[in-house]
Amino acid sequence: MSGVIVTDPPKAELKDVDALAGFGVATLSEAMGRTGLLGPGIRPVQQGVRVAGTAVTVLGWPGDNLMIHAAVEQCGEGDILVVTTTSPSTDGLFGELFATALQRRGVRGVVLDTGIRDTQELRDMGFAAWSGRSARRAPSRPPAAR
Repeated sequence: MSGVIVTDPPKAELKDVDALAGFGVATLSEAMGRTGLLGPGIRPVQQGVRVAGTAVTVLGWPGDNLMIHAAVEQCGEGDILVVTTTSPSTDGLFGELFATALQRRGVRGVVLDTGIRDTQELRDMGFAAWSGRSARRAPSRPPAAR
C-alpha cells in the first residue's frame, strides 16, 4: 500500500455543519443510511463534549503516524481528523503535540480507531478526542529510521 494524500479536499460549509451539530451522531448516521459509525468501542477521552465538523480522513499503517503528519497539513477551521489503520493498532499514534498543531488550525477534534496518548493533557487543553483505547507506547519508527 502506498500513501495517497488528497490536497485541498472538498469540504462542507461550516454553517451547514453547525446546523447538523445539534442532532447527534446516532440521528445523523440513521439519516445517512446507517453509515459513518466506527462502532461501540470508540469512547470519548473526556465527558460532556460534542463536536461536529468536516472529516479529514487518514488510513495509516499500524504503529506508524506518518500519514497523520501529512493529514495535519490538510486540516483547517471546523474539521475533525478521523484516523484508522490497515489492521488493528494499539500504539499511541496521537497525543498532545498533534492536538496542539490541530487546535492552532481550528480543528474541532479527533476520532481514532487506534491508541491515543496524553489523555489528561488533551482534557486539560480542551481538545475533543475519541478513541478505542488509551495507549502509553509511542508509534514505531519506520524500518528506514532504525
